[in-house]
Amino acid sequence: MTALIISCVVISICYYLGDRYQDEIYMYYREHILKVKENIKLEKNQYYKNRNYKYVQNTDDFIVKNKKHLLNIFYTVVNSGVEKFTFYCDDSYATCIEDVNALMNNKETLSHVNNFVHPYNSFDNVSISYDEYGEIKLVINKVYSQNDIALIDAKVDKIIKNRIKSNMTNKQKIEVIHNYIINHGKYATDSIRKKNSEKPYSKANSILIDGYGLCGAYADAMAIFLEKMGIDNYKIASESHIWNLVKVNNKWLHLDLTWDDPIMSDGSNKLEKLFLLIDNKELKKLNVEKHNYNKNIYIEAA
Repeated sequence: MTALIISCVVISICYYLGDRYQDEIYMYYREHILKVKENIKLEKNQYYKNRNYKYVQNTDDFIVKNKKHLLNIFYTVVNSGVEKFTFYCDDSYATCIEDVNALMNNKETLSHVNNFVHPYNSFDNVSISYDEYGEIKLVINKVYSQNDIALIDAKVDKIIKNRIKSNMTNKQKIEVIHNYIINHGKYATDSIRKKNSEKPYSKANSILIDGYGLCGAYADAMAIFLEKMGIDNYKIASESHIWNLVKVNNKWLHLDLTWDDPIMSDGSNKLEKLFLLIDNKELKKLNVEKHNYNKNIYIEAA
């Protein structure tokens, strides 16, 4: 009630004094009465990754100071799993709104940021709104619905229970899951996608439940298993391909299930292990053009 009365008073004063003092009064109201900068709280769901990478880091400061800080705020918000969030420009950051617009319109950068979060917190699209005082509101539409997550988790938990043993090393666990996904799924070729054009083939449930998927489905499925098993990872992407980067024995290694599941002319399944936990030198030797990634983003890989 008190806040409502104060709001009405502020509006009345602004109306009485006109445009000349409106901005100053509103800013004073926001900063000193509402104290928004002191009360920004970010809820985090169970899929939040409390990990920092060289390209993006989590932050608890939601007053944007510069471009790098803006990227970290965006990563932290997406990583938290919230669907709506409000943050603010610092008064000294003159190009804040301009830089926010540039980031939100840069689909390539947004896609890269998505690769560092848990697949369940990844977004399909993001919309923004802002005012002239530097208040920025994000609305995040996620890739995976709660129904998707329930179906995938039931499948993943069952596989882990039946196939993963407590005495296995992380490398052994990863190989078991790598082999399972490839043996029980196939790459969704053009002909398969034409037959079922209404199905999305880039989600983990595509390969785990429906049996067919694109590289994004393989990478998401593997990432979900890795998170369940407590193994640090993120997805790594080139212009036309995506795979996993995994930290094993303190080393970052490439893991590409799609390329280890070749398309056979007779429709049979073939399991390969050429791209099973290999370092950057081995990746280069295999000389696959689609593995040319941005080393300024996926710094751990390089």
